Amino acid sequence: MRQDITDIPVDRLHAVFGALGLKAYSASQVVRWLYKARATSFEEMTNLPQEARGVLREKFFIGRLNPVDVMAAEDGTKKFLFELADGNRIESVLIPSERGRVTLCISTEVGCAMGCAFCRTAKMGFVRDLSQGEILGQVLEVQRSLLSSDRPLTNIVLMGMGEPLVNYDAVVNAVKILLDERAFNLSKRRITVSTSGLVSQAERFVEQLDVKIAISLNATTDGVRDQLMPVNKRFSVADITKFCRDYSKRSRHRVTFEYVMIRDVNDTEEDMKRLPKLLTGINAKVNLIPFNPFPGSTLKAPYETTLKEWQNYLTNKGIQTNIRIGRGQDIMAACGQLAS
Repeated sequence: MRQDITDIPVDRLHAVFGALGLKAYSASQVVRWLYKARATSFEEMTNLPQEARGVLREKFFIGRLNPVDVMAAEDGTKKFLFELADGNRIESVLIPSERGRVTLCISTEVGCAMGCAFCRTAKMGFVRDLSQGEILGQVLEVQRSLLSSDRPLTNIVLMGMGEPLVNYDAVVNAVKILLDERAFNLSKRRITVSTSGLVSQAERFVEQLDVKIAISLNATTDGVRDQLMPVNKRFSVADITKFCRDYSKRSRHRVTFEYVMIRDVNDTEEDMKRLPKLLTGINAKVNLIPFNPFPGSTLKAPYETTLKEWQNYLTNKGIQTNIRIGRGQDIMAACGQLAS
């Protein structure tokens, strides 16, 4: 049975090719064809001998996602609906900015098991992890759609459907290919991996890969965070901030804290005053995200005055603070709104 070659970790390709009797340098050539040239067939790999291409055709295929639908929002955001080989579907979001940055938010799972109260993906439940090829396939298909554009992808954020650090090995291997100069050749500061606060996996992750980390915090007390994010019963607010404090001592990267603000739940004045104390000793940036409503949720977005008050207070405490108004809300593409 043939294997999807995009599911093979890049650091294993040489051994796989060697076992097939192929030249070692062929692995590097194939990596360039797959991820830099975005080849869709082995016949396109013209600098490989015909015999080598025949072996590749016999043993492997090049998997692709099926772009079922693309929705465009008034603000320029695009939401891609992809169908996987087994019929499951995932969403990715392309977000252009006025500063020339073009960010792609990609998914790592079909559904999600974390159960966060403010997230539409959680309502799906967990279906399965994505493979390395399915994670990278989102990037490849969006790049193909941008061929006629003068604005290429500049940033990748793993903040779509699913908890990236649950699907640990596939995410690590995908990020390695995003960084590989033979493949996507993105810099470490252009990739951000978000987590709901899986501290043990995050500790392991930052030892392996020096990319940016975002923590979905969303509360300043365990009581409130327990209600919003069941994962807090395993890794408390104190556990998360300790990890971030230790990480800040050895990394050049700033830790981004995502804080989804929900009216009368986690946006009180007491919460506002607690947050800077929690972040003491952490090289932190805070993104305030007003809750983005979705069908079936009774939660409410904060008042705009509350957002501004928080931003001013945190900024005066020396913390870089941004208000992230949801992009693509008219097509359900904003933070917490993705589902299949």
